[in-house]
Amino acid sequence: MMANKTKRHLSNKLFPPPKFLEMPAVGLDISDRKVRFLEFSDNVKGLTLKRYGEMAIPSGVIVSGSIKRLEELRETLAKFKEKHNLEFVRVSLPEERAYLVKMEIQNVSPSEIYDTIAFQLEEHVPISANEAVFDYEIIDKKETGSGNKIKVIVSVLAKEEINQYVDMFDGTGMVPVSFELEAQAIARALIGKGDKSTCMIVDIGRTRTGVSILSAGTVRFTSTIDIGSESITKAIEKSFAVTTKEAEKIKNEKHISKSQSDRNFFLAVISTLSILQDEINKLYIYWQTHRQEGDREKKIQKILLCGGGANLKGLEDYLSVNLRTKVEVANPWKNVNSFDNYIPQIPRNEALGYASVIGLALPPK
Repeated sequence: MMANKTKRHLSNKLFPPPKFLEMPAVGLDISDRKVRFLEFSDNVKGLTLKRYGEMAIPSGVIVSGSIKRLEELRETLAKFKEKHNLEFVRVSLPEERAYLVKMEIQNVSPSEIYDTIAFQLEEHVPISANEAVFDYEIIDKKETGSGNKIKVIVSVLAKEEINQYVDMFDGTGMVPVSFELEAQAIARALIGKGDKSTCMIVDIGRTRTGVSILSAGTVRFTSTIDIGSESITKAIEKSFAVTTKEAEKIKNEKHISKSQSDRNFFLAVISTLSILQDEINKLYIYWQTHRQEGDREKKIQKILLCGGGANLKGLEDYLSVNLRTKVEVANPWKNVNSFDNYIPQIPRNEALGYASVIGLALPPK
């Protein structure tokens, strides 16, 4: 379902896509703990939020993006479909299950790029071309001593992984029309059109944190950190000897600072935050030191925070000081509409958790 972009473009000219592919997109994101959807309307105000919703997924049904209890997941999705009357959906894929690699190939004709990448694929990922599904994006063309070269970013998943995600919709009543890496969907929501800068996106979810690096509008690198907002909640529970519900309330009210009023909160969460910061910093340093000489990919200019964990008050200041880089809480509505024209009905703190769904639901560029 992740198709070669050039072939897809050419085939659309010769064979117009089925009518359902031209319908407004309904984004669907399935994480370890939740399934979310969102759909836009296009009217005189521009894009506006039509509807959205979420439902909990029982613990252990999906673990680190891998489906463990298929039938139970199907039952959850069927209930979700019935509740919201969903049919055709565009679905995110967890980056934990994918490989994202940069390749340099000979400058061949557009129709030959896919086969050229397939021929070299096993040099870059531990999956044979016959067992893989991949998509690519051209990021650079240049002249070298051995002739013209093309640099491409290739997203690769094992067919069995894709098949697993296709199979989970059997009997649910929903039809997936496309799949896309979660990091790519998030980037579409958070990065402004025409923005060529290099930035890091830190998506702090409930059980894990996804980190991606973009340069010139293309996702170049992804990684996952096994720390999420749940780890912070548990640290508060232990330190304050409170219930999970009370810990969540404290987390939402307190600020990360050394002031007298927030000192106990700071001491409760600092150990977990320091681990998260160190892991982010490792990835930051890796990118800064592994760029090739003369590469157009630039140093990271800023870090954008999203996901439910980005609501922690003072987190951007804490990370900015310790990482010595500009850190901002992202605006997931950046490419939807101007706040001068329209204010979406999803509260800002909730919208940060909908970044990937917003990206999936945006019309194709």
